[in-house]
Amino acid sequence: MTPLLIAAFVLGVAGSAHCVGMCGPIALAVPSSGTGWGTRLKSTVILNSGRLATYVLLGAAFGTFGLGLRLAGLQQGVSLVAGCVLLLSVVVPGLLERWNPTGHFALAIGRLRSVLARNLRRTAPEAVFLTGMLNGLLPCGLVYAAAISAAALGTWQLGALFMLLFALGTWPAMIALRMSGHLLGSRSRMVLRKASPVLVAAMAVVLVLRGLELGIPMVSPPAQQAPVTVTACH
Repeated sequence: MTPLLIAAFVLGVAGSAHCVGMCGPIALAVPSSGTGWGTRLKSTVILNSGRLATYVLLGAAFGTFGLGLRLAGLQQGVSLVAGCVLLLSVVVPGLLERWNPTGHFALAIGRLRSVLARNLRRTAPEAVFLTGMLNGLLPCGLVYAAAISAAALGTWQLGALFMLLFALGTWPAMIALRMSGHLLGSRSRMVLRKASPVLVAAMAVVLVLRGLELGIPMVSPPAQQAPVTVTACH
């Protein structure tokens, strides 16, 4: 369990370059109620707290889904499938982001973007927090990968914790971006982009190992044996 939770935070850090590219324009577009450094920092923390709240709720939801599967005896299979999907996303870059929603889901995303665009004009703390929450709901391959891993943990608490650590890993870059208007140099961003798939692959391997139940402490624990009831004959 611990390696996955550590990987959640590191994945967030390594995926910072991706976050800057996907969420950076929204972060820079959110206005502040004042021009001072402290005021901008406050709005930046509120904005990212909204995004964090959405990720934690997503983690709890996916963890609950995984819990249902675990109770149905399908948890190890889910862990294996999740690991294979993440590995495939590394072998075929951008796989998770190529999914184009259609129908009611596509309509919901369109409405979400419209609400987000309207809310960007507001500077009240609750409006900035809502903007962050809406931002967290926008389609993102990196968030998909994290959510799949959260589902494999099998409880809503661990799912929420996983996404919390993932979100916190993205904070340094996103806060630095909004506070300074720019982030690291192109070379550093390239390093982060290269590190992200490596972390996704490592997380995928851990998920596969968990599913295989090889008896490796903290990585691939053995299957729990159901208690055996012995009935004595008289």
